[in-house]
Amino acid sequence: MSPLTNKRVTRQRQLVYDCVIDRKDHPSANEVFVDLQSSGIGLATVYRQLSAMVDEGILKSFEHSGQIRYDRLVTPHAHFVCSVCDEIWDVDLPKNIFSMAPVESNADIEELDLTWKGICKACK
Repeated sequence: MSPLTNKRVTRQRQLVYDCVIDRKDHPSANEVFVDLQSSGIGLATVYRQLSAMVDEGILKSFEHSGQIRYDRLVTPHAHFVCSVCDEIWDVDLPKNIFSMAPVESNADIEELDLTWKGICKACK
């Protein structure tokens, strides 16, 4: 069952979803737009669909290098970012990662944002 089925699936919605799901590089809205330009979809529609999918929990978003990037993996995970080529990879987290969260009397942990930065093998 597709995660898109809880809302009316338009052609544009399906195109945007497929574009992000088929990529592993955490695209920006502009990159999705460029990939879909031949379909006639507009930039505003791409932004609107991506935003709706994030709100619905179908995709995640995060800020990287001044842009919002979209992630097909919605389960808790970390990222590795190469400081030379700026590529982003998903990194699995240990299952007990949340047991390491700081204990604060006035705080509820809502999510984890962990990024390792370094130089990837290709850039060494």
